[in-house]
Amino acid sequence: MSPEQISGRLRAEQGTTVINHETIYRFVYESPLGRQEKLYQYLRRGKKKRTQPQGRRSHVGPIAGRLFIDPRPPAATQRSEIGHWESDSLLFGHDHALNVLVDRLSRFTLVTRLRSKTAQDTCHALVARLAQLPHSSITADNGSENADHVMVSQTLAIPFFFCHPYHSWEKGTVENTNGLIRRYLPRDTDLDRIDQDDLDAIASELNHRPRKCLGFRTPYEVLFNVSVALSC
Repeated sequence: MSPEQISGRLRAEQGTTVINHETIYRFVYESPLGRQEKLYQYLRRGKKKRTQPQGRRSHVGPIAGRLFIDPRPPAATQRSEIGHWESDSLLFGHDHALNVLVDRLSRFTLVTRLRSKTAQDTCHALVARLAQLPHSSITADNGSENADHVMVSQTLAIPFFFCHPYHSWEKGTVENTNGLIRRYLPRDTDLDRIDQDDLDAIASELNHRPRKCLGFRTPYEVLFNVSVALSC
């Protein structure tokens, strides 16, 4: 789990903040033990140097009309219904980005090459990818690429929810999936040499991999309700 997920889970279990995620990051990157034992390698993205928090912040002000995650349907929170998606941008350098969509229940994953990390391109990717699949809601972070959320919501006729600022653990399903994708595409990957067919092949591997959390069914089988005979 990421430091934010650890902090958030402890807060949910104890009813109060046990440790702030920034404290965990500082221990990993700044403490003598953290440096000596190279604890950064146990983080999901394994970066030797921490990206400054302001690096991912929007400099154009808050996104207008945000609906935070609090009223999200219980079916989404409890993973009891297909069609509740989480969205995130996976960055490569300063010029390239992918959109990652994951269904909360099935863990079915879609990976889309973006021409740029803009609201317009992200909006187009979300609508194009979800139009032919079950869709009941989307949850994303507060990145500026989600500024066209109203257009997405109106086109797909579903609510678009936002995590609270700096609470990326509230979309932990897609965050975990990003870590899986990084095994195929490390941060220094040259995306100019990767096309959409390559991304679809990566997603296909993930979607046809049996998952313990799904009773060893695959995300594809769960999303499309494919019957399989499993012996215990």
